[in-house]
Amino acid sequence: MEKPQKRQAVFVYLCGMVVLHAAFFWDARESVSKGYSDFTIYYCAGMMVRKGLGHDLYNNSVQYQIQREFAPHVAIRLNALPYNHPPFEALFFAPFTFLSYLHAFILWDLLNAGALLAGAFLLRGQVDKLKTCSLPLCMLATLAFFPIFLTLLQGQDSILLLLLYVLTFVCLKKNARALSGAWLALGLFKPQLVLPFILLWPMRGDKKILYGFLPTAAALALVSLALVGTTGLRLYPGYVLRLDANMAGGAIQPSDMPNLRGLIYVLTHGRIETASIAIAFSCVILLLAAWLCRARETTPDLFCSKFALAMVATVLVSYHCLGYDLSVLLLPIALIFQKLWHPGTLAPWARALMLPGIGLLFFSPLQEFLLLHGNRLALMGWAVLLLLGGIVAQIWFETASRALPSDKRFGEGTDSKSHLSSGTIA
Repeated sequence: MEKPQKRQAVFVYLCGMVVLHAAFFWDARESVSKGYSDFTIYYCAGMMVRKGLGHDLYNNSVQYQIQREFAPHVAIRLNALPYNHPPFEALFFAPFTFLSYLHAFILWDLLNAGALLAGAFLLRGQVDKLKTCSLPLCMLATLAFFPIFLTLLQGQDSILLLLLYVLTFVCLKKNARALSGAWLALGLFKPQLVLPFILLWPMRGDKKILYGFLPTAAALALVSLALVGTTGLRLYPGYVLRLDANMAGGAIQPSDMPNLRGLIYVLTHGRIETASIAIAFSCVILLLAAWLCRARETTPDLFCSKFALAMVATVLVSYHCLGYDLSVLLLPIALIFQKLWHPGTLAPWARALMLPGIGLLFFSPLQEFLLLHGNRLALMGWAVLLLLGGIVAQIWFETASRALPSDKRFGEGTDSKSHLSSGTIA
């Protein structure tokens, strides 16, 4: 397919996904206004902090009482939709409670849209191969990504984490390692999607990232202490573990988790203990990622590939990951997308793995079906695994090719080189 035709086909496809998302959002508008969405937990936590009830932040009875005040018409909710995030995040949502629930939800989604725009703008300024993509096209692709849509529908906070990862990437590219660590630490409201990454990166010798990460994490711990007290901090880990054990009354199920844990749970039909198996495979993935990322890279492309690898590995090994959390994968996809667009830049095996993985992640009907019919979104873990495998193959290839004489490297001295220099996306 010629490039103009390819661009047109991609544009039409992305528009189709956005229209599908808009229709779904429109059908769900009444449920959203009544308080069925996950934004309930943030609004509730913010309300409790504003009312001076921080010490009861992890008391399900108090949470339920507050939620019934602003969302009394949620027929399916017989208990609290539990707030299971660290205490400091509740402070961020306290100002939203000066608005009605619906107005607060709309404001939060508007801020999320602004965060997506800011992230796209920042990324285009740092990744040369993205500069040829227009900002409207970047936003169209963003809104066509099902996890982003799901985040907006639920009023979740995954887009905020995505922006923090973009800021981390930008700072690392500018060699501001301590500042990058500070940005990453602010994402500890989802610690399972941050801690594996911060374990991987210092193994490269970039320990300065900890100079910003550790003090910021300590400051957030102090904020949490001020909000819930020593008793609340001590009870929080046990509260989260109990929610996981009883699946939060059915609100949190491993079969909905598109990571290793969820994939193993679905494949074994939940009949065996999946935690130990997931931990074993997670260790293998983290060790492989650490080995591939161990050395400093000499080219921007290789840095982008390694950053993408660390992020995808983090998502896979995260113990708790739901559909909207895949929003963060938009960054690694963006870092490798231009390589997919120009065939000569990818090793054949890398392309063969990445294309199906990204294709599945951008195919909203499948994800909607898995989510709404049978709670099998965990099967999207296969798509994440394909993406991981493709990035591993590409890093392996790029590292090996630089060890060869210049006339033996992939694409050098062939027509692919001239092809690469001329190809752009409008």
